Amino acid sequence: MVLNKDGAQRGDYPRCAPSFCNFVKIFVAMKQYAILFFFLFSTCLSFSQTPSLNFLLKSEFAVTFPGTPQAVVPDAQEKPYFYLAAKAGGLQVYNIENESIPVLVKTISIAQLGNLEVMNATQRGTLLYLALGNFFGTQDLQAPGLAIVNVSDPANPSVLDVWDTGVIVQGSGGVTVEGDYAYLCAMKQGMIILNISNPNSIQFISEIEPDKDFPLPNPDAVHEPRARGVAIRNDVAFLCYDAGGLRVINIADKAHPVETGRYINPTLFVPEEKQQAFNNILLDGDKAYVAVDYCGMEVLDISDTASISSLGWWNPWQCQSISNLWLGSPGHTNHLAFDAAKQLVFLASGQSELSVVDVSNPASPVLAGGYGSLDNGIGTWGMTLDGDRVYLVYITAFIPFGSNWAGVKILEWADNTNTVEADVFLSKKVIPNPFSENFRFEFELKMPTEIKAELLDVQGRKVTEWPLKSYIEGKNTLSWQGHIPAGIYFLRCHSTESVAVQKLLKF
Repeated sequence: MVLNKDGAQRGDYPRCAPSFCNFVKIFVAMKQYAILFFFLFSTCLSFSQTPSLNFLLKSEFAVTFPGTPQAVVPDAQEKPYFYLAAKAGGLQVYNIENESIPVLVKTISIAQLGNLEVMNATQRGTLLYLALGNFFGTQDLQAPGLAIVNVSDPANPSVLDVWDTGVIVQGSGGVTVEGDYAYLCAMKQGMIILNISNPNSIQFISEIEPDKDFPLPNPDAVHEPRARGVAIRNDVAFLCYDAGGLRVINIADKAHPVETGRYINPTLFVPEEKQQAFNNILLDGDKAYVAVDYCGMEVLDISDTASISSLGWWNPWQCQSISNLWLGSPGHTNHLAFDAAKQLVFLASGQSELSVVDVSNPASPVLAGGYGSLDNGIGTWGMTLDGDRVYLVYITAFIPFGSNWAGVKILEWADNTNTVEADVFLSKKVIPNPFSENFRFEFELKMPTEIKAELLDVQGRKVTEWPLKSYIEGKNTLSWQGHIPAGIYFLRCHSTESVAVQKLLKF
């Protein structure tokens, strides 16, 4: 199948004396080759270092009402279990000795958790810490709370203690544990610090509600900040303050935390005053990676916490454009994880499902791969990276994105330096690569398979697609011809069981 696009017309050289005109032609040609050589040299460095990723679906299962999956925590003791924060469905424990068929072995109901819904979780050793309290919607909201669960025997967890604020405001978005303290993201109540040195008796230490009048004074309900995610480094908490940017909290004195810095991307704030939802954060030395909802991911320099600055911005959905109104945006980043060895950030990205961004050059983060398709009617809320496994958590929703399936998918992933080939592919290759105006994708299948393919740019935007089609066992070819800007592109192929990504270089 060949797709054709009209290329741009090449202009003629201006009229001139023959000898001078020949000189101009030679000079321009040499300059073009020099530019091309420099582009290929510099881009191929990135091209060779950035992996093309393959994803193989290992299992998937639906979560039925009243359970609404929020987050997965693989057992930190490396036992064959994972824990699912299932909102009104409580805490669910799954046995994955047979990974293809996860088995629900235990449920801790919300009745055992002060009737508070389970919104998120994190594990330290044999203890699981649950962020409690529904924050979705405008009704049935709950008080923020924390529960500690002993999972030394994952199949028989026991609740050690439950604590909550007693103030019904808007639940909690997440929790981070460092040493003897838990930092609870209590949405409208800000960040709460709890002493957990005795897991049988959670003790309140303090709370801080950062300045609500930044970046917009007297914010309305849409722009009102909410604490969503937090990362701790030494005596500093970096708090994702949904609609209020990133806040720096000095926690040297746990009883008296103080806001000492803040950051928000100015591009969005002027002139539309568009909401920026800073949802989650992870740290890598003096860099921070922040999931910024429908704005993708920012890479921030946090070496000077009083003056945080942007290093790079992966913004595939062009959230600053007037046409992207948050509601119905094709992407909404929420949970994220980092593979330090490969310099990859994994993002749960709503209707875009899973996006993986190469941050080896922090100033120019680029799409390295992903899983899913915009037009399949399902979207992710949570994501967890565990070695070569990715857990994707899907929700049913109408706002902010449409999704008609709630459940969990487990993926195996690998880059091309250590490839786990998708089950259906015996081989695959793009020829030529790098390419100028056309290429062909040659692949061999183990069996007849339905495949859909997309050509994406480095921001993850679709250039073109090959619709879902049945291909024969053995050798097959997809071809493309057209005129597109020079740069890095990705050919993403979806089968029913897997997604494979090939990197291409256009010169």
